[in-house]
Amino acid sequence: MNLQVSAIFLLAMAAATAIWLVPKARALDVMACSTLLVLAAFSWPTAVWLLAAILLCWAALKAGERGTSRNLVAASLCVILLTAFVAAQFTSGILWLGASFFTLRLLHVAGEWWTGRLTAPSLPALLRYQLFLPVLVIGPIHRLPHFERQATRRRWDNATYFSGLERCLIGFVMAHFLGDVVIGRIAVRADYWTQGLPEFLGTWILSAIGWARLFFIFAGLSAVALGASLMAGLRLEENFNKPWRAESLLDFWNRWHMSLTSWSRDYAYKPVMALTRSPLVGLIAAMLVIGLWHDMSLYYVCWSFWQALGIVVSRQAGKLVPVASLPRPFAAIVVPLGILAWLSAARPVISLLLGVDHDPANALF
Repeated sequence: MNLQVSAIFLLAMAAATAIWLVPKARALDVMACSTLLVLAAFSWPTAVWLLAAILLCWAALKAGERGTSRNLVAASLCVILLTAFVAAQFTSGILWLGASFFTLRLLHVAGEWWTGRLTAPSLPALLRYQLFLPVLVIGPIHRLPHFERQATRRRWDNATYFSGLERCLIGFVMAHFLGDVVIGRIAVRADYWTQGLPEFLGTWILSAIGWARLFFIFAGLSAVALGASLMAGLRLEENFNKPWRAESLLDFWNRWHMSLTSWSRDYAYKPVMALTRSPLVGLIAAMLVIGLWHDMSLYYVCWSFWQALGIVVSRQAGKLVPVASLPRPFAAIVVPLGILAWLSAARPVISLLLGVDHDPANALF
């Protein structure tokens, strides 16, 4: 687990503890200042980009409410935000902290404002929303209305604070001990054991181990983020819901990185499906968002189509042999293994067909 990420989470827990000592009305302002100090220490270019994006979003939405064309404002803002995000992906030598998360949060605000479900937030409200330290580097991609409700209801509660602290500790164990140490060592040994196997099979096995490791690291860090948020008095959206108990590949994606999946459903799948009247096209668009959000590369374009194909195949298989018709112990083992097999097959299949591989350090295996 990256030491910088660990340090940021520890600072978030410290800030969550400290804000109980200040008046309720100023607590999230203290958290926002802590975030700016962290960004200044670890990546000042990210601080500049984030503050500029927040100011741009606030000014654009205010202009839209003063009479400027709503469609023009929303479209222009989204194009600028996406252009900046894409450009950052091809900028070498600069550490961008949480850019993929805060970009989608701002796009969420723009989208909800455009549809009329959200009024233009004030600048302090937008700053507090985007500069909430616990979710800076790992999410979830929480929604502004829910965040505002939680901020309004926030109050001191010993049980809530210690429940959040407990979740942070469990998350650190999942990410650092189980993910980094235990499965990390298994991955190193598996790399040696698979050297005599056919390349396709060896890559498939290593990819499957990578997915297991990713689960413990990602779910563990998400637990730390949500635990630190709870320590600060805010109960944000969950990011994982026992994904390995899923009954299909679609069910898996509805349980895995749920804040990203729900974002893709609301702002990619539904609009594209409404425009094309094709659920399949909407599905491909949503998976492309999920894939390219992690890395702008040909590999993840292919990965997105592979996962969309898997959802279609899984749905048809479920019609032929419903999971409910299978013996429960059998289904509890076979279905998760089938899902893992499909997920991890993406890397060897794409590598074999196109000769395109990816960096295993990326967020998806």
